[in-house]
Amino acid sequence: MFQQISGFLSTIPFFSSVAFGIIAMVIVGSSWCLVGLVMGDAPKRGIEPSLVQMGGGIFSVLFSLMIMLVTSAYSTAPLKATFLICLTYFIGSAMNFVMLQLMSKAMQLGPNGVIWSIIQSALVFPFMGGIVFFNVEFTVLRGIGIALLLGALILFAFTKDNSKKTTGAKWKILAFTCMAIAAIQQNLATMPSYFEVSRGVPSIVRSLSAAGGTLFMAIVWNAVQMTQERWEQIKKNVRNLTLWKYIAILQLFGLVFAYTLLYPGMDVMAGKGLGGMCYPMMVGSCIISFTLSSIWILKEKVRAIQLAALAVCIGGLILICTKA
Repeated sequence: MFQQISGFLSTIPFFSSVAFGIIAMVIVGSSWCLVGLVMGDAPKRGIEPSLVQMGGGIFSVLFSLMIMLVTSAYSTAPLKATFLICLTYFIGSAMNFVMLQLMSKAMQLGPNGVIWSIIQSALVFPFMGGIVFFNVEFTVLRGIGIALLLGALILFAFTKDNSKKTTGAKWKILAFTCMAIAAIQQNLATMPSYFEVSRGVPSIVRSLSAAGGTLFMAIVWNAVQMTQERWEQIKKNVRNLTLWKYIAILQLFGLVFAYTLLYPGMDVMAGKGLGGMCYPMMVGSCIISFTLSSIWILKEKVRAIQLAALAVCIGGLILICTKA
């Protein structure tokens, strides 16, 4: 049934157009700010961030399995290709889990808006990967865009800590470590869409693989750090309604958008030779939405250098997405 619906939608010109791909990337990217807000807020409420990811992984795996079985949305790609594609998403998602845990620690030490922007600026790397390996067109304006993004990172690095704690450079070290992990993860998440064979692997199967990577790493992460004190915290958190609210919020948007927008949109963009622009558009939307959230919701002070870095970052994103 799922494949029939997907097949029907693909016959409608809009759902195979660049416009659909761009709209999908913007919507998905804007929704990502919820992840940053939750991972920054959870520790403040006594919630272990890894449990939010573990709970989400369990829900995603079970729900995706159910949908896949009910709708018969199985992969039609060759077995070896299916395995490699799913493994890529699995590894990328596991890396993303680690990145989010480190990001949560950084956000307890420094300015959340700046940290989020630094990490998400890793978008420049999948774009460069598309240019080097998958024939994404390189132009002068896109080259300037890459330079601006790198310049924005330098400005973000000089942003002073506006948190209540005096933590020196620790939050910056964590933030740039997360950026390096995100750079690899984003390349892994983008890569399968460049290959025609990936069209035979439904979004649900890809989502299941990604959820499996998150769940696996969450279990390993907690098992390695398990102590009696941590076990007591886990039991206490499980009884806390706030944990389940976090999980519900993230999974609602994560699963719905993954099935309907994320992977279909990436496939469309990659099919048009624009795959390297997917993460720039998503992350650009995410940076803007999170910056606004950090000002209006988190009530963080905004410094001139941060605004300058944000403006340079947005300018770089716009130029990267140009075709001239």
